[in-house]
Amino acid sequence: MTGGIWFATTHSAAGGLRELWNDVSQGLAARGHDVGCFALYPAESCLEAPDDGTRPWEHVVPWRPAGGRDLPRLLFALVGWLRRQRPAAVVTAMPLANVLMPVAVTLARVSTRVYPSHHSPTDTDHAGIDRIDDWTGCLPCVASVISVSDAVGASLAGKPGWHRAKRRTIHNALPVGVERAIDAAPRTGGDGHHVVAVGRLTAQKNYPLLLRAMALVGQATLTIVGGGEDEAMLRALADREGVADRVHFTGQVTRGEALVHAAAADLFVQVSLFEGHSLALIEAARFGLPLIVSDIPVQVEGITDAAGTRCGVIVPLDDSTALAAAITRVLDDPVLRADLAAKASTLGHAASNRAMIDAYEALLVPGHGLADGQGA
Repeated sequence: MTGGIWFATTHSAAGGLRELWNDVSQGLAARGHDVGCFALYPAESCLEAPDDGTRPWEHVVPWRPAGGRDLPRLLFALVGWLRRQRPAAVVTAMPLANVLMPVAVTLARVSTRVYPSHHSPTDTDHAGIDRIDDWTGCLPCVASVISVSDAVGASLAGKPGWHRAKRRTIHNALPVGVERAIDAAPRTGGDGHHVVAVGRLTAQKNYPLLLRAMALVGQATLTIVGGGEDEAMLRALADREGVADRVHFTGQVTRGEALVHAAAADLFVQVSLFEGHSLALIEAARFGLPLIVSDIPVQVEGITDAAGTRCGVIVPLDDSTALAAAITRVLDDPVLRADLAAKASTLGHAASNRAMIDAYEALLVPGHGLADGQGA
């Protein structure tokens, strides 16, 4: 494919970003736009196609950079890719892709419009890359800088003025198929004792806090849906805290299996240290699960509806006693649980896939809306 709109990441590992770009590209393709997805390099040594029926992702190079010495080779290859493909627009995600793409477009002397996107606050990026991003976001080829929430957009406040002027917010939403699956899924929870958390087992998700809280909760059970590098450490912690018999680690599962686990829960907890606009949180809200989230701006925004109503419970990042008290209060009070469930459901259904695709189309395709009206 030459020309058209491309969605890019640094690497092609399975996860929320690849899922989001597949979803947005499919949505735009269904409206008649020429779209594609690519990564600078493959995840690990793998060049596999996605297993979700989408077009296989392209890779600029078939190898992973071994360090900074490989970046000039990667940049040179990206310049060549741009000169061959001559895309009309490229939307990037992940810090390295965000900074390399504007430089490569400038060096390639193509007319491609670049739209770097931020999916978590910029203070979570590598400091050196964040400083480079200050400059690359000011390059003329950068048409807009997308953030997936207003809180993420606010993290760009320290950027140069030309960079800040390009900020636009486009909130995440679930794929249409996932929306339909949730709406049709039978709810198997309801005994008031089962908690679910969904997300990769990494430091970002702050699972040790949740496990320590579970030791104070009593007889409630917890399912942690996802795999990751911290699994062995978390299993050992669950054993030390005396909750191993009440905590189930699913390991890596399919999207459909994750939805089954969510449907079986009475409460969703996400006490992440940082997020962007969590798809797992949107899923839980659409299921009508009461929500407990960490007290960080992105998460507070994530459980706040358009009228400013808080649709969940907010807890400190580092207080297992407070988290345990919040879990106990929601699980033990059917009236509170029903009220939070209703608010969550309204919030989840407001995160519309159609609205997200409309916003990307208005920003990326001339004549399909006022792009300046899409921003924060």
